[in-house]
Amino acid sequence: MPRYRPRVAGSRRPRPASEVPETPETPQLPEPPGPGNWKRMPARGGGYWVRADPEPEVEQAPAETAEDAAADAQGDVTPATEEPLEDLPEKSPAAEISTESEQKRGLGTTLTAALAVVVVLTLTVAAVLGVKAWHGKQAEDARSQAAAAGRKAAETALSYDYRDLDKSFAAARATMTPDFAAKFDETAKVAGELATKTKATVKAEVREVGVRDGDADRVTLIIFVNQTTTSTITKGSPRVDLNRTRFTMVRNGDRWLVQEIAGL
Repeated sequence: MPRYRPRVAGSRRPRPASEVPETPETPQLPEPPGPGNWKRMPARGGGYWVRADPEPEVEQAPAETAEDAAADAQGDVTPATEEPLEDLPEKSPAAEISTESEQKRGLGTTLTAALAVVVVLTLTVAAVLGVKAWHGKQAEDARSQAAAAGRKAAETALSYDYRDLDKSFAAARATMTPDFAAKFDETAKVAGELATKTKATVKAEVREVGVRDGDADRVTLIIFVNQTTTSTITKGSPRVDLNRTRFTMVRNGDRWLVQEIAGL
């Protein structure tokens, strides 16, 4: 038979163990969200974390005004990284004077060298031109002297008289070089024998002398000469032969002598 316990007013009847609700477990709070000093604040559902020391406030730059923006656009604002002028190294007056002196000395040396080169070149050109002019003057004088000597030599060497052949041929040899005089003797011997038989006299007269080429020591002449011959062959009447000959003249000391005679 069941037993009943008297109930006191105002009290609750105890529930069976099967009817008592289970107390929920306190949820586990996660780790702090970051390094630093954090404080756990209890709350329903587990609580939350707050910083024990507040984060340092970041100082914000003042807002840029319209005047500052206009100055930046015009490039009037000095960059923040620019070093102050007083921190830049200054050149001493002595260093500037020394540098300027070295530059002037270098420029002076260059100008002096260039002037020396110009002077040397000028003197060299003047010397070359002077030598050429001197040689040209010598050659011109040589041609003139050789032409005058060739005129006289032609009139002497191409003239003879059968009545005095030795004198005529001796005068001719005097206008020639020794080598050519020896060759002339061979020709003069034949011409003398013929002149003696025909009683011939020949007189040469130069009409024109031209210089073909030459230098200070050797000149070639073209001589136009007329030879007037009187003999038994011409029956006493003069005969004029128009001849053109080439005379080669060479310098011998202060004289010009005939080195060769050739008919043209």
